[in-house]
Amino acid sequence: MYDAASPSGSQLALVVPGMVALLEGANSPTVLSRLWGEMSSGSVSLERVVQAVPSLGADAVSSFAVAALETDSAGAAVLSVVARGTSVVDVYAADSAPRRFSSQGLRPWHLASFSRVTGLRFGASSDAVGPAEMLTVSGAELPLVLGVASVDSVFWMLDEGRTVVDASARRQILEPRAATHAADDAEITLERVPVRRLGRHGGTHEADGASTDRIRPSRVRIGMQAPFELHVPVYVGRRPRGPRQIAGDQVVLVEVPSPTREVSATHLHIVQRGREVIVTDLQSTNGTGVTLPGSPRIKLKQGDSIVLPPYSRVDIGDGNVIEILPGAD
Repeated sequence: MYDAASPSGSQLALVVPGMVALLEGANSPTVLSRLWGEMSSGSVSLERVVQAVPSLGADAVSSFAVAALETDSAGAAVLSVVARGTSVVDVYAADSAPRRFSSQGLRPWHLASFSRVTGLRFGASSDAVGPAEMLTVSGAELPLVLGVASVDSVFWMLDEGRTVVDASARRQILEPRAATHAADDAEITLERVPVRRLGRHGGTHEADGASTDRIRPSRVRIGMQAPFELHVPVYVGRRPRGPRQIAGDQVVLVEVPSPTREVSATHLHIVQRGREVIVTDLQSTNGTGVTLPGSPRIKLKQGDSIVLPPYSRVDIGDGNVIEILPGAD
């Protein structure tokens, strides 16, 4: 459900069963058409939807958020969320305090997954300091199951029994609150595991890998080793372990030296999705340094993910530097 846009509202919500996207500002018809085409396709996937939102050029979308309901390899439901710019998603879970998920300034976007989610609220960072203690609606919101609407905010209730209906909720949501109500993004636990996508009508299907056959795989060079192509997910660490695998899954485990134990046992995850290389810090003890071409070095927080262009460098400690290289000609 959603709050219809006020005169100053400038957000567009796109909704299909199992996925919600919120875009801020004016967006080109070309981008909206491409995005809706991906979301309403029979093989919808979070990766392809995010790839349909440009980060550069005349049609670039400065702020957006997308959430998708998925299942992990054990069949448990997980909610994956992507954010860029000033878009935020307040996450309510059955076993933890509400928290606000944002891009944290990461480009082109920030990614995280959550379990036991009972509800989400999509909005902009300017509308409040932090999430309310409980997901609260006014009862005047409009339903939206499939379609596009101009909105001020969007509520996605996965467990309506945990939603509070309060006629004053609209005013409370828009009024600033004390910062003590806001949960720190550092508390977010990111866990990207092999997933099966939820289809439009609730069925599951494997993520479409056919398109990646036409995409040249990027290469990875770790230390002084020869570069190798990124055909399957890679786990790097002092004594790396991959996730529990299901039939057909393949991963590469790369062990690196760490005499001072600065590198965690399983420190880093590298995967190529479409044309993008995604690097994730796997809750490492000492963090991960990242240097993009022409940019200063940044440090990923525990569990952070970032998309890296070619010639980016990743420092995991003890002199172990990983380079992301373009695919071979």
